[in-house]
Amino acid sequence: MEQKPPHNQYDLTFKRIFSFKEVFLNFLKSTIKRPWVDKIDLQSLEFVDRSFVKDEFVEKEADVIYRAKIEDTDIYFYVLLEAQSTADKTMPRRLFEYMNLIWQRHIEETKDELLPPVVPIVLYNGRSNWNVPTLIFKGWDIFKDDMFNYFLVDVNNLDDETLKNRLDLLSVILYLDRSRKTAKEFIEKLKEVTEYISCLPTEQVKVFAMWLLRVIRPQMMEEIQGEIDELLGRIEQEGVADVGDFVFNVQRLMQEYYKEAEEKGKEKGYEEGKFEGKLEATIRIARNMILAGAEDSFISKVTGLDIEKIKELRQNMTDKEFEQF
Repeated sequence: MEQKPPHNQYDLTFKRIFSFKEVFLNFLKSTIKRPWVDKIDLQSLEFVDRSFVKDEFVEKEADVIYRAKIEDTDIYFYVLLEAQSTADKTMPRRLFEYMNLIWQRHIEETKDELLPPVVPIVLYNGRSNWNVPTLIFKGWDIFKDDMFNYFLVDVNNLDDETLKNRLDLLSVILYLDRSRKTAKEFIEKLKEVTEYISCLPTEQVKVFAMWLLRVIRPQMMEEIQGEIDELLGRIEQEGVADVGDFVFNVQRLMQEYYKEAEEKGKEKGYEEGKFEGKLEATIRIARNMILAGAEDSFISKVTGLDIEKIKELRQNMTDKEFEQF
C-alpha cells in the first residue's frame, strides 16, 4: 500500500483534525516542551480563518493558524503541513514570509505597536529524515529557542508505542499512516484502534472515517472507487452509525481486493519483472546524464521519463556522486 492519497485530500484531513481545539492543544503540549505552553487556556484558543492573513495565503500553502492568549498577550500558532517527500531547504525563509503576513494583518486589525509572538510549527511526513536547520534567524540569543525557531514534528521519529499511548485522533491517524506499506500490517493496526475510535466524539469519528476511505480509495479498482465516493458522501451528511461495523467492512474490502490483486500479480509476475528491469536501466541512464550535465528537458526526450521524475532523481543525488563522476 505504498501509494498515498493526493496532497489536497491529505491536507484537508489534517486541517479538519486540527479544527478540534482539544486535539490541537494536546498536540502543542506533547510537541513544545516549554513552561508557557501550560498557561494556554483551551477557551482562549481560536481557529483563525486563512482570509485573516490576506489573499497571499489562499491556495499557496497547506496551513492551520490558531490564536490564543497567555495572560494579556496574543500568541499565534502557524502549522505548516509539509506533505512533500523530501525536506525543503527554503523552509526557514518560507516560514518567515508567512509569519510576516500574520504580523502585518495583526497590526492592521489591532493597531498594536508591538508584534505578537508567532510560533511556527512544521508537521512533516516525508520519506527522508529532516535535515534542514530549525533556526530561522541568527542572533537573538535570548529568544531564539522560543520565538525564532519552528518546532519540528518528524513523524519518522515517533515510535508506535508513543503514538498509541497518546490516544487522540491525530496520534491514531499517524499510527496507522506509518503502516500503509502493506495491507496486512495496516489491517492489524486498524483492528487495534477500533475500540478507541468508537469512543471519540461524533464529529471526530466522521473525520477518521473519511480519512480512512480516502487512504484506501486510490488502491481500489474503479468500480469500487465509485462505491467509496458514495459512502464518503453519506458520511459527510449523516456520519457513522456503527464504528465497529464500518471498520469491519473496510477491512473486508481491503482483504478481498488484495487477495485478488495477489492472484493477478502471480499471473503477471514475469511481465512486471521485465518492466521493472527496463525501468531500472532507464533510471541509470538518466542519472548518468544528470552527472554529465545534461538538461532535464533533454534527458526526458532521450529516456521518456517525465520532468518531475528527473527532478526527483537530481534532488536525491549526493555531492559525492558528482565529485566521483
